[in-house]
Amino acid sequence: MIRRAWYAAGFSGELETGKLQGQVIAGRPIVLWRARSGEVVALDARCAHKRFPLWDGKLLDGDVLECAYHGFAYGTDGRCVAIPALHEQSDRIPATARQYKYPLVERDGVVWLWPGEPELADESRIPPTPEIASDEWETINTEPMPVAANARLLVENLFDLTHFYPLHADNIGSLADARVPVEIERGEGRLKTIRRRSSFTLPPMTRARFGLDVADQVQEHAMVAPGLFHVVVSVAPPGRLGTDEEQTFVLYQTITPVDDGHLVWRRSTSCRVGTRWAADPSRSLVEAIVAGAPKVIEQDRWAIERQQEMFAFADEGYREVHVKTDGAVVMARKLLDELEEAEGSAAPPQVRMQPARRTADVAS
Repeated sequence: MIRRAWYAAGFSGELETGKLQGQVIAGRPIVLWRARSGEVVALDARCAHKRFPLWDGKLLDGDVLECAYHGFAYGTDGRCVAIPALHEQSDRIPATARQYKYPLVERDGVVWLWPGEPELADESRIPPTPEIASDEWETINTEPMPVAANARLLVENLFDLTHFYPLHADNIGSLADARVPVEIERGEGRLKTIRRRSSFTLPPMTRARFGLDVADQVQEHAMVAPGLFHVVVSVAPPGRLGTDEEQTFVLYQTITPVDDGHLVWRRSTSCRVGTRWAADPSRSLVEAIVAGAPKVIEQDRWAIERQQEMFAFADEGYREVHVKTDGAVVMARKLLDELEEAEGSAAPPQVRMQPARRTADVAS
């Protein structure tokens, strides 16, 4: 599992002031909340006293988080500020009674968390999502979707559009989609595919969105980080791409691993303000795209969860076959392998940051 990466803990609107939220990100149990200052706080969710989950605690005045088991209370910096059993003798609170505070940055409408070693949390590596927070784009974010599959399977699904037939043949896909040539671009830490369609007969759902039976289309899919997939789709009448007749939507898909067999999937769809739905001009294009997405998303979730189930069986007698169109998937696997191998056996940040508890640290 890759931990040296920024992962989405949520869109900004998911973290409400004064409301605790529990998540597991890359195997790390984390309690989050938005403080009254506006800061989003992310602490190790295991109380330093008896490992009780702090997401089952409560917030006191002053953004102090109280454990529901013995009442150990922590400030937004993770330091223990009160222990009821010590009868408010704060000078006797053990120095090691503190929670690890995760590096966290809120930017462009997304809350990003770094589950790896804190000294490697380079904010310049946070992937940009400018459309989400821009007034020039109309954006709709989905609720987080739990998926019972390894995060890599979703990455592969998003690169491999040959599954548009047969998996999505009744909505956004067709047999012709499986035959569209793929261009692949690889940069440092990122991978991108481009599919160009000329005078292409659009499938039913796409036709209704854009009001075109035949069109030119460019579809770009890029893994810009292990936890973020960026999709840009542009459609126009034949020969009119790059003109004011072109219509575009941008899709950000965050992929947050929970553990080796589970992930959380979020989608953010943006269209230029004022772009209308061809089938119903009283509604925006982004509404049309989001309205048609649930069935497509469920089909993808169904497929990768079924794949995940098959990993329970030993590989004896089984060999995976690749064809020419699997090039991007093979390259994505190699890229993710390189990132994971680079981490080796990095220790959890809690272990790296906190010294062993000494007898002198424990209140008598």
